[in-house]
Amino acid sequence: MSKSPRNESLESRLSEVEAALREHTRAELRFRECEEGLRGFGEASSDVLWIRDAETLQWEYLTAAFETIYGLSRAEALAGDNFSSWIDLIVAEDRQRVEAQIQRIRDGERVTFEYRICRPKDGGIRWLRDADFPIRDDTGKVAHIGGVGRDITLQKQAEEARQLRFAELQHQVRNTLAVIRSIVRRTMEKSISLEEANAHLEGRINAFARVQAAITRNPAGGIDLAAIIAEELRAAGAKEGDGLTISGPQQALHPKAAETIGLAVHELATNALKYGALSHRAGSVDVQWRIEGDALRFAWSESGMHSLKSSERQGFGSEVLQRSLPYELGATVNLRVEPTGLHFEAEIPLSAIQTREHDARSSDQ
Repeated sequence: MSKSPRNESLESRLSEVEAALREHTRAELRFRECEEGLRGFGEASSDVLWIRDAETLQWEYLTAAFETIYGLSRAEALAGDNFSSWIDLIVAEDRQRVEAQIQRIRDGERVTFEYRICRPKDGGIRWLRDADFPIRDDTGKVAHIGGVGRDITLQKQAEEARQLRFAELQHQVRNTLAVIRSIVRRTMEKSISLEEANAHLEGRINAFARVQAAITRNPAGGIDLAAIIAEELRAAGAKEGDGLTISGPQQALHPKAAETIGLAVHELATNALKYGALSHRAGSVDVQWRIEGDALRFAWSESGMHSLKSSERQGFGSEVLQRSLPYELGATVNLRVEPTGLHFEAEIPLSAIQTREHDARSSDQ
């Protein structure tokens, strides 16, 4: 018995309904899988993903990274008026700007902005960068607002460190130029001829450059006093053990102290080579330093001369020894020229020469 057209039409419609139901089921399954995938992505992300109701501004979705960054559980974050609670976590100076950005999103704009939060548990300050956007409904109205918050604290700290290093470099360059200008000006003022000025100027700038090279090699660790003394004496042509003795404990110098002391030792070595103990076979130089209480005691003693006379003219070298050390480092100095040789002593406060690392170690002890 053949089917009637009416029965065939009914079976056809039933088949279409069954196919539609199967497709709906598959679509619903795909949607759930997609939703689970997105939720898994959100839970695994190190960034904070969130969605708020555009009208009430209450959170509808918040990922686990919130707890890591804010130090506050999601349950605590979602409780009560969670928008007001979130605003309270933002550093006071940033709140008004953040609220203005949220309003722009509600008005349909995409925005990216940075702000700081204060973790309630430990008081730690974290920097966040939010990339936020409106979510519209079928009518085009902004129904929700979403965002991705990234912790950029380490990036900010690195940026601040770079800016600090740049500022320190600028400061160091300005100081270096100022010292060189001072060396040139004072050398010219204290010289009686261009020939004498040229003879002294190159050596003084080279001495300053040697200290700068030592500073560059270890800017934070300090510059070894013994190394400065030995290098300046080597540059003057003196050799330890050949009428020269150097002794003293290890002492690291702050860069500014190293510059001043390096120039002082250069002047002493140059003078000894040209006019003093290092200019005669019988002459000898004894360089010693020691720590006494809160001061470094430095002594340069020349011997072996027979008729050394004090110069009436006060040159740049005398100015460095008798004026720069007291002015720059608060030193008490004593310069004597005796027939047997030159004697120079300086008592320098340790606080004027110690490195920052030494200060930090002392405060920890």
